[in-house]
Amino acid sequence: MTAPGDESVESVETDGRRRRGLRRRAALIEAVLAVVARDGVAGVSHGSVAAEAGLPRSAVSHHFDSLDDLLAAALRSGTEQLVAAVPLVPVGSDLTWFATELVGLFGSNRGRVAAGYELYALASRRPALRDAVGLWTGLLADLAHHHTDDPDRVRGFAVAVDGYFLQALATGTTPRADQLETLLRAALGWLDTPP
Repeated sequence: MTAPGDESVESVETDGRRRRGLRRRAALIEAVLAVVARDGVAGVSHGSVAAEAGLPRSAVSHHFDSLDDLLAAALRSGTEQLVAAVPLVPVGSDLTWFATELVGLFGSNRGRVAAGYELYALASRRPALRDAVGLWTGLLADLAHHHTDDPDRVRGFAVAVDGYFLQALATGTTPRADQLETLLRAALGWLDTPP
């Protein structure tokens, strides 16, 4: 038995392998997001992800049971990062503040947002991705609840955000905070109320 504070070589080695494994798994997830941002979901393969991560091809199947598992982990990670990047809504904030924050976030992460929405859309065909989608829609619902308790307007708020950014990605246009604010005001039934 070892004295307190003494660590056996075996436990240090095991912890080191575990940390290395976690780093490799995280690198593979980041690699998926980079591949999807650059080449779309169609570009995701064991080989493309491993090459992007700088790891052997076997690392993908070692850490993930399937490409669907890898895509689900990537969507969850990307969504968690996006949710964490959306600032907490200050008390008394208005839609102008929120629209400006979201448009700024989109502008600084366009590739990552595009990758996230591509994976988001893929959830319509791959149920394993749907849990991660709920993180984003839940955040949008929480944000909408700062302005309304009407469930239809909460849903409209989320649809307005997603629709606006999806259209901007699809058309190659640059989102504008004033346009997003107008859509959010319409979703909340505030078009006749001054900002």
